[in-house]
Amino acid sequence: MPAIGESAPPQSQPSQEPRQVHPDAQASAQGGRGSSSLRRTAVLLTLAIVGGGSYFVYAGKTPKEWREAVTRVWTSHPASPGAEPAAPARLEKKPSKPWNGLVDLDDEQIASIGVLVVPVRAQTEPIKLELTGRTAYNENSLTKIRPRFDTLVVGVLAEKGRRVKKGDPLVELYSTELASAKNRYQINYVQWQHDLRFLKVREKLVKTGAISEQTYVDTINEESKSRLDYLTAWENLRILGVPETEIDPLTAHLGEASSAGDLLNVADKAKMTLRSPVDGIVIQREVVPGNLYDNNDVLLVVAPLDQLWVWANVYERDQAKVKLGQRMNIQFPFLDRTFAGTVEYVSSEVSKDSRAIQVRASIPNPDSQLKADMLVRTVLDVPPIAGQTVIPRVSMVMLHGEPFVFVRNPAAEKDVKTKLFERRRITPAQENTDTVIVHDGLKDGEEVVSNGSLILAQLYEDRQISASGTPPE
Repeated sequence: MPAIGESAPPQSQPSQEPRQVHPDAQASAQGGRGSSSLRRTAVLLTLAIVGGGSYFVYAGKTPKEWREAVTRVWTSHPASPGAEPAAPARLEKKPSKPWNGLVDLDDEQIASIGVLVVPVRAQTEPIKLELTGRTAYNENSLTKIRPRFDTLVVGVLAEKGRRVKKGDPLVELYSTELASAKNRYQINYVQWQHDLRFLKVREKLVKTGAISEQTYVDTINEESKSRLDYLTAWENLRILGVPETEIDPLTAHLGEASSAGDLLNVADKAKMTLRSPVDGIVIQREVVPGNLYDNNDVLLVVAPLDQLWVWANVYERDQAKVKLGQRMNIQFPFLDRTFAGTVEYVSSEVSKDSRAIQVRASIPNPDSQLKADMLVRTVLDVPPIAGQTVIPRVSMVMLHGEPFVFVRNPAAEKDVKTKLFERRRITPAQENTDTVIVHDGLKDGEEVVSNGSLILAQLYEDRQISASGTPPE
């Protein structure tokens, strides 16, 4: 061991000679690390430059335009290994020609799509306005049976729904007021006959000078007054509804030798039978035997069957098309019968129930086969209006609830092989199965697309999206 204070000799270590590295290998290793770092830096710088340049240059562009721009930048400046990042080229938006709103098709495309162009025709036929309706009794010919005095009903001889003829008995009445009117008529008749005979006697006397002229004049005046009272009583019986066939017998036996029975038969005078004044059917009965009625009460209603009314409903949007005197074709779908009529009346108000305006026509019913409240289908002929046109039904296309057609625009065509079509909004007046009557938007002689209009509508939308970048409204 070494003495204290002496340093220990160094331990023996294996001999190591310095490692010889070839200069080319050392340079290659350093160059490899530097080249890899350089490539990563170039890629990052290129991405940053392209992204930043695209943001500032193409801000506000559509996604499609932005992608195309970025693609052009990326392909013109690839991030190749070891390549120096180049400054991005300045991108400028090329001005595009604005779309003229027309769809152009050449002859080959027209043939492949099957586009057919037809001329617009002026409206010459009337519009067929189909309406629903019902039949009803002619209110102007209804006969309401009512008493014209206070009376007791002792019998009803006609039921509801019964057919009656003119003169058939309907209701039996008993009235003291009627008896008083008949008595008054008889009294006035007797008094008039008395004054008439007295006048004839005094006429002879005045000629002989037995009486004065003044007495004779007074006799004439009395006869005139009694005759007037008689005629008034006769008219009163007529107003009360007593037929002449029942008035004449009241005075038939009231001569100079009238019996008491002729004057005092009050029970018979109080009786009266109401008879039907027309042929028809009893459509309403409000009378019951044993009840008292007055002149305000309707006992029965009789309707003639030789004529009926037809009420049709016209909705508010079509009210301007209806006029008095227009022809109306009235069809009974369950009877397979058709009648011709004319508009006789147009209501001045809208029905609260149907929200429609009612129009009326009259039809004959000679065989009484038609009934009231039968359903009918009416077709109203609306005369053609100047300026309205007719096109095929397939020509009209709907976009967002609005009707359009495609009209050929030959004025804008520069190539004989290319046809140009414009989309035009129209206002239909009526849509039928095969045709559309157009109120506004087209002129007679213009050409519209019939077959292929839906395909042109899709082409129009595609080109509008491509031109504006937004869907059509």
